[in-house]
Amino acid sequence: MQNLDTATLRRITHPQAQKALVDWFAVLSERYADEEGKRINGRAWRAELKRMEPPYGVMMCEGFHALYQQLKGPMSLRPLDKMALALFVSVAAHIKSNKEKLSFAAQLGEKLNGSTSCVSSLRFERLQKASDPDTFCQLLIQAVKIRGSEGVNVLSLADSIFLWMEEWQRRENHEPETSHPFDRNRIRWASEYISTSHGN
Repeated sequence: MQNLDTATLRRITHPQAQKALVDWFAVLSERYADEEGKRINGRAWRAELKRMEPPYGVMMCEGFHALYQQLKGPMSLRPLDKMALALFVSVAAHIKSNKEKLSFAAQLGEKLNGSTSCVSSLRFERLQKASDPDTFCQLLIQAVKIRGSEGVNVLSLADSIFLWMEEWQRRENHEPETSHPFDRNRIRWASEYISTSHGN
């Protein structure tokens, strides 16, 4: 039976992988962090990641490689997944805090100032229609900047990016979409966005 809960993680399901992602993101806000006995300046990582051209530039950064090494054990990372991880890292460098209460797409529809969604329906539609990884990455960076101090659900974002990349590759290879609609990122995001933007 298919899971109809659109907020459930689909790609990053291993607890160790989830912990690695959350811990890595937490390090980005610390000047002095310890990772397996090694001292790390997470703020320097963040600054370097922000300077690099997303998403390919971040693949040369220490911060990216640290997360990649952490995830290699609990996840089997294909070349496509490495690209998805680069997209995530490019975006994560701009996230101020991890807020797990709602899914990422629901957070975009959340009404923070009373009457309008955090991310407008027009901007959300542009994000949904992104046709290549570069454009998708830039639009995600804009979205998390709009969220600002309200933060973003880091795990939900990462999971969505991995799912989006798989769907993008299928389109590039002229392969059919998955048969179950709630496995498709666009439908999942629309459901989550509408749930908060319409106040349900």
